[in-house]
Amino acid sequence: MSDIVLYGPSYSVYTRIVRVALKEKAITYRLEEVDFISSGMPAAQKARHPYGVVPVLAHEDVHFIETSAITTYLDERFPEPALRPVSPVARAQMNGCISVLDHYLWPDIRELVTQSLFTNLVGGWPDDSIKERMVKRLSETLPVLERDFFARGHLGGDRFTLADVHAAPMIAYLAMTVEGQALLRERATLATWWDRVKTRSSLVDTEINFQAYSWARRSD
Repeated sequence: MSDIVLYGPSYSVYTRIVRVALKEKAITYRLEEVDFISSGMPAAQKARHPYGVVPVLAHEDVHFIETSAITTYLDERFPEPALRPVSPVARAQMNGCISVLDHYLWPDIRELVTQSLFTNLVGGWPDDSIKERMVKRLSETLPVLERDFFARGHLGGDRFTLADVHAAPMIAYLAMTVEGQALLRERATLATWWDRVKTRSSLVDTEINFQAYSWARRSD
């Protein structure tokens, strides 16, 4: 098997999604850090991706872009253990869940995390009005997601699928903020799912170490 190389920073939620998928499938890979916070997106990454974003996965002389396409490729190319349901209905529901996560959940979590976590890490001042707005939006979005997806035990049905792979790094970021922790306490089903998923080795092994980056303000 040709070497698999993943280009992206470990703090990128979408890079971590691919890393979780790789770990779940026990695929050996090499992570090439692309730290765009330090000095912008490197020219080499812009050459790999037509829109200059992360992640990009290289395998057998092909560059794969867009997270959902990458994780689907990995599950098709390396079929065991399967991370997609067999049923066409369940598979469509899983893909629908991933789309919902990308369009309706992550943008608000990202804004909250930017203000509550990253602004502090780089020594800036958070905008409380943005935090308040995102908390309000998430307090309306999370109950719907919980009802429609999380109540089934796993997001793709009765077992761990690519939908869980996609959601876990997003919820991990939410749980890093005080506001997110409060939101999770209000959602028992979602909190139960998170308590179960966060102990998987694929999540533990890809935990983000912010102190590895020069831009992160040291806690000591």
